[in-house]
Amino acid sequence: MVENNVYTLKIDEEFKKLIPPLSSDERKLLEDNIISDGCREPICVWNKTILDGHNRYEICTKHQIPFTITYIFLRSREEALAWICANQLGRRNITDETRRYLIGKRYEMEKILGAHNAAGTNQYTRKEGNPKMLTNQSFDETACRTRERLGNEYNISFATVGRYGAYANAIDSLAKAEPELTPKILSGKIKITHDKVVELSRLPSTDIKQVSTRLSQESEKPIGFSNTRGIFPHEKAAHKPQLPRIPVGSVKDMPDYDPDAPVLSLAFTIPSWVSSINRTYKSADMIEITNDARSRLEKELTNLNSAVDTILQAIREVK
Repeated sequence: MVENNVYTLKIDEEFKKLIPPLSSDERKLLEDNIISDGCREPICVWNKTILDGHNRYEICTKHQIPFTITYIFLRSREEALAWICANQLGRRNITDETRRYLIGKRYEMEKILGAHNAAGTNQYTRKEGNPKMLTNQSFDETACRTRERLGNEYNISFATVGRYGAYANAIDSLAKAEPELTPKILSGKIKITHDKVVELSRLPSTDIKQVSTRLSQESEKPIGFSNTRGIFPHEKAAHKPQLPRIPVGSVKDMPDYDPDAPVLSLAFTIPSWVSSINRTYKSADMIEITNDARSRLEKELTNLNSAVDTILQAIREVK
């Protein structure tokens, strides 16, 4: 069902935080386009609460520009969170860190949904008493099926889906202790490994705040100068002056920058591109596709081919 008007909608902060923020330039461009051409994309809504389209809604409300609403039927908050994650994962302009978080968050939500479905419960029966016993076995069985399904969907291993779930939980825990830290991690501004995110989330909130301050200081230094050695007790700073050491318990050996991280992340992502290309090649009828669609695909594939040639040349030069 679609309607076109100016409405007052609800904004859920947890929903909104799942959507990567726009840069100032991106926001300005979007606002200019909406003022010039109107709001072309619908705002997706569940129970009068925005699922997708927060920026468009704010711009349209500010300028009193009519917008289109698409109502999404969902049965629970967990299902709404999973829907937002899946929707955002379809976008191209997300960082690898955000992608890991969204897959993990979707897994955690769908794991819960699957267990409740298996036990015959929903958002209403949970409040009144479950018709069946919701056991650890229910969660284990549905978690396994959910890992398999999402692993196949995103072309990653089932174990990796589980690791991303732990990563998402750690990010959520850090967000409660230090709200300003997690956006920097998910945007890639602060480089910190998956395991260190999980380990850091287990520290007392006071230690998390101290480490966050130090990491932020390091991330703001010029490229090539930043170094996080000395932030943790057993490490010595690589430059002077050395800042006071912070008692952070068991967090150890956090590197300033993992040189393999971007390369391994790319290698990890490429199989999904290959799978998508092969699937499109087998299913699409190029004769029936419009010239515009063919031209757009050809342009993007040409750009991809050029990028592949560039990085292959860089690899061969150091062999």
